Amino acid sequence: MVVRTVRAQNFLRMLPSRLLRGRLRARYVPDGPASHNALINALNAVAAQTSSARTVHDVLGIIVDAAKRFTGTEKVVLCLVDDSADALRLDGSSIMVRGSRAEYDEAWWGAWLRGAVDRVFADGQPFFEVDEEAGAWCMAVPVRVQDRPLGVLCVINSVTHRLRGEQTAFLSILGAFAAASIENARLAEESRYALLASERERISREMHDGIAQSLFSISLSLEVCKRQVTRDPAQVARQISEIQELLAASQGEIRRYIYDLRPAKLQELGLVGAIEYWLHEIANDGTREVSLVVNGEARHVGAELETCVYRVAREATTNAVKHAGASNIRVALEYLPEGVSLTVEDDGCGFDVEHALAESDAGSSMGLQGLQERVQRMGGEVRIMSALGQGCAVRAYIPA
Repeated sequence: MVVRTVRAQNFLRMLPSRLLRGRLRARYVPDGPASHNALINALNAVAAQTSSARTVHDVLGIIVDAAKRFTGTEKVVLCLVDDSADALRLDGSSIMVRGSRAEYDEAWWGAWLRGAVDRVFADGQPFFEVDEEAGAWCMAVPVRVQDRPLGVLCVINSVTHRLRGEQTAFLSILGAFAAASIENARLAEESRYALLASERERISREMHDGIAQSLFSISLSLEVCKRQVTRDPAQVARQISEIQELLAASQGEIRRYIYDLRPAKLQELGLVGAIEYWLHEIANDGTREVSLVVNGEARHVGAELETCVYRVAREATTNAVKHAGASNIRVALEYLPEGVSLTVEDDGCGFDVEHALAESDAGSSMGLQGLQERVQRMGGEVRIMSALGQGCAVRAYIPA
């Protein structure tokens, strides 16, 4: 195999004269308004797609698709790096490839890419080489946040495949853009994992305080009934009626847990519909009045924001039912130009807010601390106002 690092002037004889000089020129002005507009439109399209991506895997796919689509490159590879060891190395579990599998053997370009990693990040500039035996050239573009390497974007073409100037500029810009998108996706994933762990812990506490104790009480009552069934049938009949009431209440709790674990309802019904559905669930026993008021023009404000608002509404109304014994619950949802405001008011027994927050932080099932942390993670604010015998009001604002 004959591989040579091509000097800029020799490489330019084979490829467009506007390829970056030395390592690839750091700045490039496309040929004319049409090329300039094409470059801007391509980058805008990538920005629009990555803004809705929810995982790093999704971002990798969007980046390589954009690179291949705009440049017509024969093969595109985007691979993240593992910088946990002393030396940089490619993370084989985080790689995205576009192009014919039969074109350019992976053993060849994989070995080249592994060897190019250090050179790419040595000065943060694109790096290219020509393999005369394969009749192809490879160019690697660094993907990094400030000085921290994240990955390498690589394009592979035959020596007869020429790139236009705006295409090489697009790849360089795309590498920088990919870094920000990957970092944002990682942070979003970490936030979702933390939120999932918090939800599991909360549900575990609530099941321990609610369902587990109800089932234990039912088990004891059945044991008593078994012993008294021949001696006092009338008493057993009364106890069975009480057991049936406990079972009915437990079934209602289980239905609410199941609904709470089905985020598809939020996607299916939207934020307003999901809150309405939840209020119907907590009011179906006929012991309380619930209402929902919506102000402003209802619109989609993003999946994570809507999930946060819904969870706050659910947590606040659940507390009103389980802990405050409220007979009236009012929910007000307001769509503002810059975000969403939510207010939940009840006429329950009320509580000492500072004491309740301290208990919540120590593991109480009321979950007020978790409610505040949820809103704060979204950059919002929440106020909890209550006093003994005076009900409760929870007001939250989450920016879009």
